[in-house]
Amino acid sequence: SDFGTSYIFSPPPICSGCLETELGFLSLEDGRYLPAVVTIAPFTSHTDVSVLVNVLDSESPQHSRVTHFGDRFDFVVRQQIVCNDRFALTLSPRGTLFTRGADGGRAGGTVAAQYAEGKNLEVVNFTLTKAIGGNASSDNPNTDYQGSFDYYRMVGRKGAAIFLGLQHEVSSGQQMVSTEEGLVIPFRNGQVEIAVEQLDLNSNPETQFQARAIVNWGKILHLKDK
Repeated sequence: SDFGTSYIFSPPPICSGCLETELGFLSLEDGRYLPAVVTIAPFTSHTDVSVLVNVLDSESPQHSRVTHFGDRFDFVVRQQIVCNDRFALTLSPRGTLFTRGADGGRAGGTVAAQYAEGKNLEVVNFTLTKAIGGNASSDNPNTDYQGSFDYYRMVGRKGAAIFLGLQHEVSSGQQMVSTEEGLVIPFRNGQVEIAVEQLDLNSNPETQFQARAIVNWGKILHLKDK
């Protein structure tokens, strides 16, 4: 997938001229969210542009539920630098725009690498972002670093896979360690991903559940033309 339920996104951009969407469900404590991603590759298969947003945020602070459209847009441009049968490397400038409050935005980038051998796949991301405009806050820390690693193992003959992941994050001097376990179920022109994540294990453990469907509409339209 491109972003999926995992902490990380895959280095290879989508196919040239294609449009891909992701729509998910996320549950964390009393919060319920519908994360969505739209990705398009208008130029070549080595570059794509993605926009990420929560279509719905529903939280219940102090037993009073508040539901609204998400308050941030994330923009990511993936530029593939290296690609061969086993290894892929991508550089991705990224930015965040907050639409409510006075938190300003964020800017930075991600380096993502992927190595495949047989039924095994390893993906690693390193992301560094910094607050821009407005004042830094708990939701928009001055500097945020994330290092993430996922291991995928194909199971069966139809491309299903299980994955395990680890994330280490340093934000405003605080360190957080999280883990995840998940399942990828492919279908024609897309896949479903399900994951359980154990967040902030070293200080305030929380359990998060995610499910997401990814569809590549470009491939579907191409097949219909035939």
